[in-house]
Amino acid sequence: MRINSNWLGAMVLAASAMMAPAVNAAALKLGGVHAPNSFEVQALERFAELASEKSGGSVTVTVYPAGQLGDERSMIDMINTGAIDMFANVADWNQHLVKDFAVLSMPFVFENLDHLKAFQASGTYAAMRDEMLAQKDVRILADNWYRLPRVLLTRDAVGSIDDVNGKKLRMPDIESFISTWSAFGAKPTIIPFAEAFLALKTGIVDGMEAPLSSVYAQKFYQVAPHITMTNHGLAPFNIMMNEGAYQKLSAEERDQLVQAAVEAGDFYTSLIQDQFTEQREKMVAEGATLTDIDLEPFGERARAVAQDFETRGLWRAGLFEEIQGLRQ
Repeated sequence: MRINSNWLGAMVLAASAMMAPAVNAAALKLGGVHAPNSFEVQALERFAELASEKSGGSVTVTVYPAGQLGDERSMIDMINTGAIDMFANVADWNQHLVKDFAVLSMPFVFENLDHLKAFQASGTYAAMRDEMLAQKDVRILADNWYRLPRVLLTRDAVGSIDDVNGKKLRMPDIESFISTWSAFGAKPTIIPFAEAFLALKTGIVDGMEAPLSSVYAQKFYQVAPHITMTNHGLAPFNIMMNEGAYQKLSAEERDQLVQAAVEAGDFYTSLIQDQFTEQREKMVAEGATLTDIDLEPFGERARAVAQDFETRGLWRAGLFEEIQGLRQ
């Protein structure tokens, strides 16, 4: 029997199409700086799972932790230009795109989580998000990722603000951190987060400040066992996305991605609440100490720095006091 070659060719093409793997409408890259076993990366991996599940596999997210795609500042630049699709970190870093976000990094600006959430619900905060989208083409997918306050970690014990004097402390490349800790008497040293453990271990720095919920995963307590409960910083962790990459998705995929980011934020917040008590016990068992300290001297100096920042235009005049007015 003679077989029509055109019919046979069509059948082969059809079979090949059925056997070939589905092509993703979007394969997105997400950069971060935290350790693979950190709360942050666990939650980002959950976000990737949810994005794939909700989109039926048409959207995939690959997480690159531990500074694989660069340090914080370089990834902020890359998400702005579209070199990477997403970046996840504390919202302090957003100030490199919109200056008013610098107030989030100001030590002692927020009293507690309710105070922070009140600011996030304000029209002022909404305008900051809108400005970043309109002027920098960067969208915040979700900022309901809440972690524990920032604390001071040192190789030697700190009992008062006087003990901070002269200490070399690792700092991110953020002006409010550098100026405020200088006002506390420290000598800030800019080092990428992914390199902080080695800097502590080798004595390049005497200590650092960091979110309490990151201390265990990053093993900071092993080289800086004195944890002073300054509780000086409280800002949301957020997932940011280049607007061009976002708009390439269908409307349905965009909604699914945002839903995944918000659900992962709830997962992140709960994960920290559920697991930190156990982590704290493990750190103490290995020799770490967690010590309370008089915070008033720190707060007084921080307020003076905040006033100077407004004078210098690091954020708009009146923003700090507006936030203080939201205290509940």
